[in-house]
Amino acid sequence: MNLPLVLSKRHRRIRSIKDCEPGLPYTEIISNEGQRINLCKSLEYTQDSSRITSLPINNDVIHSKLLRMFPELVKIYSKHIINLPTKFILNENEVSKVEEIRVDSLIIGGGTSALGALSELSGKERVLMITAEVLGNLRNENMPLPQTNREDFIKILNSIIKDNKDKIIEGILLGKFDEGIAFRTNGRILIVNSNRVFLATGGRYIPPIFSGNDTPGVISKNLYFRLREKINRIEVVGNSDDAVRVLLSVNDSKKILINNGILFLSKYYRELIESIGIEILKTKTLRVHRTSDGLQIFTDEKQFYSDALVYAVIKQPKVDHAYNIGLSYSFDKYLHIYMPNHSIEGKANENVYIIGGMRGISDEYTSFLSGKASVNSKYLDEFIDNMKTYNYIFNYYDNSFIVNSSPYLYGDSGYVCECEDVTYDQVNRKIKDGFNSVEEIKRVTGLGTGECQGKICTYIVGSITKSENLITFRSPLYRLVI
Repeated sequence: MNLPLVLSKRHRRIRSIKDCEPGLPYTEIISNEGQRINLCKSLEYTQDSSRITSLPINNDVIHSKLLRMFPELVKIYSKHIINLPTKFILNENEVSKVEEIRVDSLIIGGGTSALGALSELSGKERVLMITAEVLGNLRNENMPLPQTNREDFIKILNSIIKDNKDKIIEGILLGKFDEGIAFRTNGRILIVNSNRVFLATGGRYIPPIFSGNDTPGVISKNLYFRLREKINRIEVVGNSDDAVRVLLSVNDSKKILINNGILFLSKYYRELIESIGIEILKTKTLRVHRTSDGLQIFTDEKQFYSDALVYAVIKQPKVDHAYNIGLSYSFDKYLHIYMPNHSIEGKANENVYIIGGMRGISDEYTSFLSGKASVNSKYLDEFIDNMKTYNYIFNYYDNSFIVNSSPYLYGDSGYVCECEDVTYDQVNRKIKDGFNSVEEIKRVTGLGTGECQGKICTYIVGSITKSENLITFRSPLYRLVI
């Protein structure tokens, strides 16, 4: 399996993509020639490291009195030691004009939940759907759906898209501003005001912590399904239905690596595990090394060789999006997810509904029903029945009082923040020093201040500390070149 290879910012570690969501670590880089490169579309890319001095420096130095006493050292550090681009060529398409529009209902995001909401709103009011990917992950996974025929379902979705093509715009959420909610779309900034908002930007999979967790080939469930044709051997680490779905795509031995013995499984997938004989391998530690034969993976008692280690611990809603547009959220100590506060219908406040992956729903058909039920109450009972049977996230509504240890920890080493090269050891030392909130740890380590602005690392630290709050996710949520 070929993956693009780049060097990390401070430690010069060889890194690669883990996911292709825009804005996540190493999805884009600036080459030495100043060109912006999308690594998800340039799998053969390898960064030239000849100009970079190989002198890794602990991040604690950046926060030490030494640099305050000798500020000139910062210039030397930035120019010769840290891995930063020396120039940037501006693409004419990135210079954007600003337009404003008002609609009755705004659907932010795509996938089956957004299309479910769109199908109920269309024809009744002025509606606009803005998304980076219309069909979302369903386009890549190509897996059977337990409730309905997949091909028939896709025909329904394509019919919705065809009937509403004038209401769908390709774009990326930038966040909420005084003027309205802003998007980057087709060479312009579009600012939208609406009476109602349906937030359908989904969730993401957070990488677990273990020795070698930044090794190229450690990838998310989403990236695995994008590259599945190029991957022969996999191992899976995770605690949820999503890990089982990955294993359904392979023909060889099926096992799930978990750290604490707790599986977040729906009724359907719990029964499926038993019927097809998936092995649950418990291990307190994981170690991964890159070799000429792929990845060498060590557990407490066994070792494996694999092309990829796929993680699907649990689907974490993109709370950074929800918080940015004004929604509150809470930390569930059983599932270890941050969830926007909402009713069973998905209502977060008077004007905003959250649907699909933004509620942690990973089953595509249930996600579709969540969109429909948020608009039309006649779908609510069917939605709840599907939640109970096909979605582990239904435990969120029953088990919020149960405390569980973090499902992300597999030992005491690894990287928490790959953007800024912050290790678990550094974070753990700061916790022992009395810094217990995610915001405090961000300030003393620098995590959450890099390219992805905390979209990965803050959730890990929150799970470790069981913090009720993350950080302030300010606009713009994604890069903006003007």
